[in-house]
Amino acid sequence: MTITLYHAPGACSIAAYVSLLEAGAEFEVELISLAKKEQTSESYKALNPKQKVPYLIVEGKGLSENTAIQTWIASAYPEANLLPQDKFERARAISHMNWFSSGMHPHITRHFRTAKFCDIESAHDDIKVKAKAMFFEQMALVEQELKGRTWFFDHNTACDSYFFWVYDRGLREEFDLAEFSNCTAHYEAMLKRPNVQKAQAHTK
Repeated sequence: MTITLYHAPGACSIAAYVSLLEAGAEFEVELISLAKKEQTSESYKALNPKQKVPYLIVEGKGLSENTAIQTWIASAYPEANLLPQDKFERARAISHMNWFSSGMHPHITRHFRTAKFCDIESAHDDIKVKAKAMFFEQMALVEQELKGRTWFFDHNTACDSYFFWVYDRGLREEFDLAEFSNCTAHYEAMLKRPNVQKAQAHTK
């Protein structure tokens, strides 16, 4: 099976990258520089009109959206146990990934790229404050989810690789996340995983 992952260092595509490594998949990585706006190039738009990462090509067919990609990886490599086997718990894991995607990621984006959402510069600081506050509200919920646990479920899953990026991106926004001790312990546990280290090191 021929697999290519389009990935931007620092972007949420690291979640799919880590999961592919955890699955033991054989795949190629094509790096996309968001700083250079390579995602808006004509060649990439022809491949992925959504102009974002991650994007996965499997046997010539394309798949976008982190949750869909993560779910496919788990299904294609069932022996890796990247999602819970129980049907209800599996649905909960997919719900978690959708939560990270739609309930947390947008707040980070509004904090980081405020000008994309509002042309009135005098309003930017207020937007940033509100985006951070809404992100922290969600972090408090995750903190409860991780109470007394190392991972979201009884073993490391695709949910963990996705939330790893969420926490890491919060740090890069210079958010002080120390109050979320369970989330911090999760992040530190993820940093020790060889496949996380390998994905983080791939910047060229």
